[in-house]
Amino acid sequence: MKSIFVKIGFFISGIVILGGCIETFAPPEVTSNKTFLVVDGYLNIGEGSSIIRLSWTKNLTDESAWTYEQNAEVVVEGDKGSRFVFTEGSGGAYVLSQQIFNESENFRLSIKTSSGKEYQSDYVPYKKTPAIDSVAYKVAGDRSGVQVYVNTHDNTNQTKFYRWKFEETWQYQSALISSMEVQGEDIVFRTDDIHNCWKTMASTSILIGTSVKLSQDVIQDFPITFVNASTNKLLIKYSILVKQFALTQDAFDYWTDLAKTTEATGGLFDPQPSLVTGNIHSITDSDDLVFGFFSATSMAQKRIFITPYLGFYPTCLPVDTLPKADAIASGDLIMTDYGYPDVQYITIPPSCGDCRLQGGTTVKPDFWR
Repeated sequence: MKSIFVKIGFFISGIVILGGCIETFAPPEVTSNKTFLVVDGYLNIGEGSSIIRLSWTKNLTDESAWTYEQNAEVVVEGDKGSRFVFTEGSGGAYVLSQQIFNESENFRLSIKTSSGKEYQSDYVPYKKTPAIDSVAYKVAGDRSGVQVYVNTHDNTNQTKFYRWKFEETWQYQSALISSMEVQGEDIVFRTDDIHNCWKTMASTSILIGTSVKLSQDVIQDFPITFVNASTNKLLIKYSILVKQFALTQDAFDYWTDLAKTTEATGGLFDPQPSLVTGNIHSITDSDDLVFGFFSATSMAQKRIFITPYLGFYPTCLPVDTLPKADAIASGDLIMTDYGYPDVQYITIPPSCGDCRLQGGTTVKPDFWR
C-alpha cells in the first residue's frame, strides 16, 4: 500500500516544452516537509482479526524509513451503538480480534493521533464477500510463463464489485550444494540445508473487477497475474494465495481512480496524477489530507500449487581447490572434499551455494505440500 501512496496526491511532476527543450518541473510540494496520514486496512467482518495500519507520507526526495503512527486511538463505531476499540501492535498496526458484527449496521472508523489530530471515515455498510469458486492457470503456448485466473460468483447478485490481492510463494534452489562448512579451525559436514529455499512476495497491483454490466453476478477467468518463466519461480514448485474482497461502488470507484493514478501514468495521453483521498476525513482541520479508504468486508481466499517446471537452473562454477588452511581462510563455501591423505576442498562462491542470499528462507512454510 505504501508503494501506491508514494505515487499519488501532491507529489506531482511534469514537463514543460519550450523551444524544443524538455525541462523538469519540480513543484514546491516535492521538497515540502509536510506529511499526511495514510490509513491502510479494513474492518474484517469475517474470520480473523481486523488490522488498521497508520503511517505518514513523505516526499519523493526523502530516503528515510517510513514513519508509523504510534500511541493513536483507533475505534470503529456502528450506527446502532456498537463500539470496537483496537489495540496497538507493532509497525503502526492496530488490531481488533475477531468479533461478531450486526449485518444491518453501518460502521465508521475514528482515529485520534498522538498529537491530538482526529480523523473519521464515512459510514460504510456491512459487505460480505462470496467464496472464490476456483483459481486456475494456463501455461503460455510458447512456455514463456503461466497466466493465473480467478473465478467467482454471487447467487444473490449483491456483490457486483470485487477486489483481489495475492501472495505468491515458490521453492527454489542454489546452483551448487555446499555439503561442508567451517567451524572454528575445522571443516565438518554441514547439518543445515542451505540449498533449498522458499520465498514469499505480496502483490502490489490494484486488481478490481465488476459484473455490473452482466445479467448475473459472475466473474469468469479474471486475470490475476502472469508469472514469467524467466523469474525461475516456476522451476520447482509455485503456489499462489488469492484473496478476494467485496466492495461497495464507492470503494470500487476509489480503487479505480487510484489504479489510474498509480499504474496508468507515463504517457502523454494517460490519465494525469490527481488527489485520491478516499472516504476518511480530518475533523480537526478541513485542509488536512488523509489517504485511504475504510471498508467493512470479509475476505475469501483460495490457494493452489502448480509445478510446470519452467525456467532454468543458474550456472555457477567452483572457485578453487584448496588445502584445509587455505579453504578456511578463503571465506568461500565448501562444496566437498576429495583425496587422501592430502585432502583438498572444493570452494564455491556464497551466492552459488547459499539460497538465502536470494532473499528466501530455508524454513518450509506450514502450508507447503
